[in-house]
Amino acid sequence: MRSINTEDIRSIGIFGQSSTGKTSLGEALLYQAKVTKRLGAVDDGTSILSLSPLEVEKKITINLSIASFDYEGAFLNILDTPGYDDFYGEVLSGIKASDIAIIVIDPLQDLGIVTEKAFSDIKKHNIPILFYLSKIKEKEVDIDTALSRMKSAFGNVVPVTIVEGDDVSQVLDSDSRYHKDLVEAIAETDDTLLERYLSDEELKREELETAFYKGLSCGKIMPVYMGDSLKGIGIQTLLSSTIGISIKREQDKLLAFVFKTSVDPHLGDIRYTKILNGELTPGSTLYNCTQNVNERINQLYLMRGKEREEVDKLPQGGIGGLAKLKNTHTGDTLRSEKGEPLPGIDFLPSLVFVAIVPKEKKDEEKLMEGLSRLHEEDPSFTYYYDTETRQTIIKGRGELHIDIIIAKLKRKYEVELSTERPRIHYRETIKRTAEAQGKFKRQTGGHGQYGDCWLKIEPLERGQGFEFVNAIVGGAIPSKYLPSIEKGVKEAMTEGVLAVYPVVDVRVTCYDGSFHTVDSSDIAFKIAGSLAFKNACEKANMTILEPIMRVEIVVPEEYLGDVMGDLNARRGKILGTEAVGKFQQIKAYIPEAEMFGYSASLRSITQGRGSFMQEFSHYEEVPRELHEKIKEQAKSKRQN
Repeated sequence: MRSINTEDIRSIGIFGQSSTGKTSLGEALLYQAKVTKRLGAVDDGTSILSLSPLEVEKKITINLSIASFDYEGAFLNILDTPGYDDFYGEVLSGIKASDIAIIVIDPLQDLGIVTEKAFSDIKKHNIPILFYLSKIKEKEVDIDTALSRMKSAFGNVVPVTIVEGDDVSQVLDSDSRYHKDLVEAIAETDDTLLERYLSDEELKREELETAFYKGLSCGKIMPVYMGDSLKGIGIQTLLSSTIGISIKREQDKLLAFVFKTSVDPHLGDIRYTKILNGELTPGSTLYNCTQNVNERINQLYLMRGKEREEVDKLPQGGIGGLAKLKNTHTGDTLRSEKGEPLPGIDFLPSLVFVAIVPKEKKDEEKLMEGLSRLHEEDPSFTYYYDTETRQTIIKGRGELHIDIIIAKLKRKYEVELSTERPRIHYRETIKRTAEAQGKFKRQTGGHGQYGDCWLKIEPLERGQGFEFVNAIVGGAIPSKYLPSIEKGVKEAMTEGVLAVYPVVDVRVTCYDGSFHTVDSSDIAFKIAGSLAFKNACEKANMTILEPIMRVEIVVPEEYLGDVMGDLNARRGKILGTEAVGKFQQIKAYIPEAEMFGYSASLRSITQGRGSFMQEFSHYEEVPRELHEKIKEQAKSKRQN
């Protein structure tokens, strides 16, 4: 069994937009450290950081992957994260576990929304950031343009290495045009150095390097390293620089955080855990402060891509897989004694909904099991059964996220699915006051059935729901039958009158009727109440309401016009726009029926740089020209 003998542990997260070369960098770091004997590559499927067959097949990173190894007296954990916004939950998990962040920038493409979001979230966690300018040997690379774009987005980034031919030079040791900028940036991290620098005093190489790492550790310097992962250029310098960064840790009682879950076919759920304080050993009993239960620790594993290795301890700063935990989930805090849980992972809300149907009814049980397991692995994916529409709904960050979930259900759980649009939760209501009688009379021999009531229905303000008023005087209907009348009204409202959608925002007043001393019953008055309500609705100018979403969209300013044009085509009502940094934020009301496919549309319009949030706001009347279409859909729903 392996032991980790060093206390010099650091976890290095690799972040950035898709296709920038993040996984290639991770493979180059592993090759440089002699963890692998050959340089793994995404394109030919030899990357050890590509965990699943889907990642190999699609040549993209879907899951956060980890590789742990020794290097120059330190112990490093490399965390490779996805570059698609659809899988940003994995990025958030990676941030939670990282001591140091490397943000990979492709000089030949825009920075991208994932890069910008990751930078912002990493800064919130006060994690030291190194930028890696990849693919530097490509012919069309313009370093100054790339640096200008980075400074505009991130602030005062400064090159610390440059590539000349196949060699990498330290800017501090060169007379390059970046030398002055770097020395000045280092001096600004220390008041004494800055005073000497401004006095034109020469600063020694050793003190500049010491100040550089000090400034990097506390976030005052954001260095740019240049290299080419596939050619192995600049990798050693970057890797060695991560070891020079000081990681502050507090020696205290054991504290650990579960930042990710993976499902292993043999071991079951494996909880990826970061040891923040203390040391964890098998056989320990920890307290799960999030779930308020004790948890016994069994096997501990180091992770290396698809491979794992059992260890006898995880020291402070270590990352490992914990197997066979009964009550622990992603985002939970483990302590050696009771205490407050740490903040969990604030996964972003799901934006894309789709209904799924197993092609064979016998697969329904397997489907629900698969959905449960996939949610355990990826909490940013959710699902539920909609009792109103009788559909199973899955929710993801985007269309690609949904496609991957469906592919996993097919590949891992052998469930063939078809998809359909989620049905909209339309509502019906009335627009004017009306009155009607409902009378139920039946004679079947012996006792009959008799119920008779008069109802007045009135529209309420939107969102007021339902009111039932007893206005019977003189004993026209015994009070014991009024609850049955109300029950009949409520059932009729649930079933709908105009289509099949629930009726809302109505006041119903029962003001007259009659009864029979022998034949009247609860069931007769319940039926009478339902009939009276439906009869009154036919006179009350019924209409259909649709759910309206409040949507906030953030886009680069150059796409503002195209995005607003698309919103207008979706019957959106623009509430206003405002600048948010270098972006424009649009606030709008959009019918839920028009939001299907919006994620893909926004991505296409903004070249992947737009993002949006949506939440239910209120109901509004559907335009008259859409009534017949919705009623036809309702008719089809009845027949199914």
